[in-house]
Amino acid sequence: MDIIKCLEELCATPGVGGMEDAALAAAAMLRDYTEEVTVDPLGNVLGIRRCGKANAPLVLLEAHIDEIGFIVTHVDDGGFVHVAPVGGVDSRALAAAEVVLWGEKPLKGVFCSTPPHLSRGEESLPPVPDMGIDVGLDAKKARRLLPPGTRGTFRAHFERLPGGRVCSKALDDRAGVAAVLYCLELLKEKTLSCDVAAAFCVQEELGTRGALTASHTLRPDKAIAVDVSFARTPDADPAKCGIMGKGPMVGWSPCLDYEITRRLEDLAAERTIPFQPEVMSGGTGTDADAIASARAGVPTGLLSIPLRYMHTPVEMIQVSDVEQVGALMAAFVETERAGDAE
Repeated sequence: MDIIKCLEELCATPGVGGMEDAALAAAAMLRDYTEEVTVDPLGNVLGIRRCGKANAPLVLLEAHIDEIGFIVTHVDDGGFVHVAPVGGVDSRALAAAEVVLWGEKPLKGVFCSTPPHLSRGEESLPPVPDMGIDVGLDAKKARRLLPPGTRGTFRAHFERLPGGRVCSKALDDRAGVAAVLYCLELLKEKTLSCDVAAAFCVQEELGTRGALTASHTLRPDKAIAVDVSFARTPDADPAKCGIMGKGPMVGWSPCLDYEITRRLEDLAAERTIPFQPEVMSGGTGTDADAIASARAGVPTGLLSIPLRYMHTPVEMIQVSDVEQVGALMAAFVETERAGDAE
């Protein structure tokens, strides 16, 4: 499996809440590894590989497929398109950002940016709904092509960088999706003692909604969620960040299962997979929280991929971290036995 090619294809497809393109692309990839692939009414992609053994436990591997984005609210008389954020959009990342609005046909545009010569030294940024998008059309044509409710995303610019790094929109959490697929690739010829489910869930950016419904459908005995977390930059608190290239960030939280978390660290040490602990005092802010509290409760672990510039058009990861997350999940699945679910 070519992880970079996989990431490039996934990141190129739009997947803001209410759009299915990214989910359908992930479903096509998942069919290479599981006997059953379905898309549920909410849009989650679910796949199961059966081991063929009676009373086998089901281990869920999950990552979210949606991305942050925008929804059109109106077009003003000047032809500028106004949007509301879908997910945690930061207005600091928007000035002059290139976007695509997915109307009757895709339209490229750019968020308006006040030249420094005219800013009068103002430091505050307007809220997202007050920032117009210039699509180069007059009001009449823009209103016809971009009615209220039209979704928008950052424009896809996938770049391969030195040192085994890539930069793109939507690596949160297409990197996690690629890690799950790589895990399934590693397991492809393995004889397992457990069933494995993969879930690529929608609407994580809107409150981890997809993971909750997927967990109800699949009824896993155990789960590992994969997401991204903060990678260290000069302006960030090192205590709250991981380091790119140093392997999976293994989540420790009161919401996560102690035995699964400890086992992930033990397996990483045993398989010489580099890892770094990530300690959270409450909820993790990921789909792991929703999975853990689904139905009567699901013992859940969390692995995160260090990522820089989260929720911007230029998110950055190191590909080796994706590989190592996939390898650690594969080690967990390989060593799962029927008695482990009791």
